[in-house]
Amino acid sequence: MPTAAAMVPPESALVLPPPGGPAVLSVVERRTSNAVEQDINLHTSAATPGQNVLRVQFFGPVGASNAQERTAYVPIRSSEMMREAHRAIPGAALRQTADYLQNNYGPFSYAFGRGQGDDSCLYAWQQIRPPQHRRSPLRDYGTIQIRLRYCKTGATQSELLAAVYGYTILGTFADPDWNPYGEPPAVDPALGRAGNPIYKQERPLAAAGSPIQPVRAVRSAPEPEEVDQTGAATADGGPCRNRGSCSQRFAPNTSAGPVRQQRDCRSYAGLWSAAGK
Repeated sequence: MPTAAAMVPPESALVLPPPGGPAVLSVVERRTSNAVEQDINLHTSAATPGQNVLRVQFFGPVGASNAQERTAYVPIRSSEMMREAHRAIPGAALRQTADYLQNNYGPFSYAFGRGQGDDSCLYAWQQIRPPQHRRSPLRDYGTIQIRLRYCKTGATQSELLAAVYGYTILGTFADPDWNPYGEPPAVDPALGRAGNPIYKQERPLAAAGSPIQPVRAVRSAPEPEEVDQTGAATADGGPCRNRGSCSQRFAPNTSAGPVRQQRDCRSYAGLWSAAGK
């Protein structure tokens, strides 16, 4: 009997995008005898045809107990992933990265390219399971596979990658023998040992993938006018009617230049006004 897909609340999603990432619109879930699958549909505003989606599969004792249908396990291979990417993002010139990358759950890879108009598109994939030497038919055989299809208008490659680095896996297996994450890493042996100082590290203010907003531009003051050393009168006929004599009287050090002299002249003008002259 085929297993029907069912809509579940967004809060039942097994994987969530990072804060500020594409919003979760709906979750479609399918349960078979050996797996649970979810298509987590994300907000899409790009011109490239297709729906942004996080597709997750949990292989292990998490499926429907009365289901007879099984989910086929597809190994994560670059050739197969690129075929999936071209089907998910038709018409985009996708190219797989040659870099080795990791997020909080281990290594992942992706293809990136340009879609229609000003769209940037990414198709990422990841498989989470213990190392080969730890797996056996009776222990540590759980597996999680994740695919992310993400297109966004005007986005950079780094902005799209931030969703891969920042997503959170909420689901796991109830049976610890099917733990896909492996044993937690051991504590650093240098922790607490004398002669191994730990220094405070400054954290960037901007969140991962968030562009840093430029500082508001401040208009600079206009350059001060040169002091008229010829004795020309000011427009208002104030106390520094003769700029030359004023500068020489209150700034005898003429090597300070005309700007210094003009400031001294204006300061004296303020004192003159305060005195009621």
